[in-house]
Amino acid sequence: MSLSLVALLAVGNFAATAQDAAINALYFESKKSAAVLRVNRSGAYAAVRVSGGRLEGSPVDAPILVRRFSFGWQALDLLNFRCRLEAHSLDLQVETILMRGMPEPNDDRPCRNLKDAGPAAEVEAVRQLMRGLLVPYVVVSSDWAIGEWYGGGGGESLYKRHNGHWELVASGGGAMGVSDLRAYGVPQADWCKFGIYDAQCR
Repeated sequence: MSLSLVALLAVGNFAATAQDAAINALYFESKKSAAVLRVNRSGAYAAVRVSGGRLEGSPVDAPILVRRFSFGWQALDLLNFRCRLEAHSLDLQVETILMRGMPEPNDDRPCRNLKDAGPAAEVEAVRQLMRGLLVPYVVVSSDWAIGEWYGGGGGESLYKRHNGHWELVASGGGAMGVSDLRAYGVPQADWCKFGIYDAQCR
């Protein structure tokens, strides 16, 4: 694991405001160069367009989708693709409000993106533990959970619940496969819920 990834995993990825959450999801030569161009809010969600930022080495023009949780605002997705917006199952009216005046996302449908799944309180508890600049989804199934992250690389984090508390089992770059989940003792019944790429799912 690289030092930059270690540093990234060591800090939380939520903020006190929607604007700060979006700014924190991007890289800047200097935080002083970050300028918020537009913020559209609807309920617990906001789309924030920031100038001067980069992600994975490329300049970012698309808005960042952020959501307010009990622990603060968290960046969910870069809205440069239509499926990234649709994955969050927002009402059409909410989507319209969030994307008003924003760059049109590329149409990459049909969509196969995972979304948050499982008891809402447990999903939120795992989200608070997640590291990474953007966290598109967390899926909770019984005592196991997987969340995806990206920005400065990308990958998945696996959690297990012990005595009512979630604990990190593994986190690394890339997608986890069947061999990983088998090694960590994740029940086979959960593999397809977690979208494991090489699981035999119908």
